[in-house]
Amino acid sequence: MNRESRCRCLLCGMERHLTEQFAGPEGQNTYRQFTSFSPLLSTFPTAADLISYLHTEHSAGNGIPSKDGILAKLLRGTTNNGQSSTSRELLLLAFVPMLHRISRQVITRCPTLQPDDVAQHVVTALLESFGSPEFAGRDSHLAFAIARFMRRNAFAWAEREIRGQGHGSDVIDLDCAPHHNGAQPIERSALLRHFLDRCRQRRILSGEELELLVQFKLDESPGADYSNASRQRMKRLLGKLRRAAKRPRRPKVDDRQLRLF
Repeated sequence: MNRESRCRCLLCGMERHLTEQFAGPEGQNTYRQFTSFSPLLSTFPTAADLISYLHTEHSAGNGIPSKDGILAKLLRGTTNNGQSSTSRELLLLAFVPMLHRISRQVITRCPTLQPDDVAQHVVTALLESFGSPEFAGRDSHLAFAIARFMRRNAFAWAEREIRGQGHGSDVIDLDCAPHHNGAQPIERSALLRHFLDRCRQRRILSGEELELLVQFKLDESPGADYSNASRQRMKRLLGKLRRAAKRPRRPKVDDRQLRLF
């Protein structure tokens, strides 16, 4: 865990419980049985090794499995009666940092909500999302897709809770909020996706850099935790993308692409 060990929130408590569960003899045996029929997952001797890899910024290559492949395998496991419990627990461990960030963002935006209520909601919503056809058919950017869904879900729930408390709408709808350049959210999203895909195809942007950029933009908030090294890397990456957006010059398209960053 990379958060303060003395944190007593429900999410950190759940993470400690699951970590200790997989570290015990019975948990280790359950994990070995779970991964024995999967060459992809059996690359990692213990659950701690698997989760640690999913939490790093390392990309696939040189025998290292794809994170999307691992997440897709775990998501498929949630629909298998014999493996569903282990799959869900490993996915919960994998996504606890994301749930922690989203919960903190919701509480910052809506301080009248109880932290335990927010934590319970995001865990329940994540568990319910595992069987979603939206994720079952994906083979790339799974972590981003799930995080985006969870963030929207959490803020929509928070807005309903605030209205139920009689405080009116204290939550800004992330998808409907106005943008300074006048572009609609769907248009901005399409422009950004097209630009990033083109950068990756032309090898201006690596797969690892794309994942880092997407995660950074998704989590942007005053409370997001990033090391100074990560922030400096992000500044260099954004500088590279801005230079790419300016070359060649296409006023109507590239100007708007540039403003996305």
